[in-house]
Amino acid sequence: MKPYGWKFGRRWHGYFVGEEISREQVEDKVKMLLAKVRKGEAWTSPCCGVKHIPLLVESEIVGHLWEDVDLSQLEVSAFWSGPFGVKAELAFQGRVVGMVWVSM
Repeated sequence: MKPYGWKFGRRWHGYFVGEEISREQVEDKVKMLLAKVRKGEAWTSPCCGVKHIPLLVESEIVGHLWEDVDLSQLEVSAFWSGPFGVKAELAFQGRVVGMVWVSM
């Protein structure tokens, strides 16, 4: 694959993503991850009232949801790659309800 290019993070720190990652690869990884995930204990943010449901694999947090939805019905919405993997939005019936991190 061709080099994907330079990306810039906070305060102009740059990093290079070595190759472009296809949507199919990301969707496959997310589906494999969601098959192993369990929901953690939900909590609500005291400052703004947002509900958070951690997504756990064993005891490691790999993502979170903002609504209590069926994990088998989640789809990948947008995603972006960074120096440590891919961050993907999880969508349910057309609206984003959470995020998950996967290593590629």
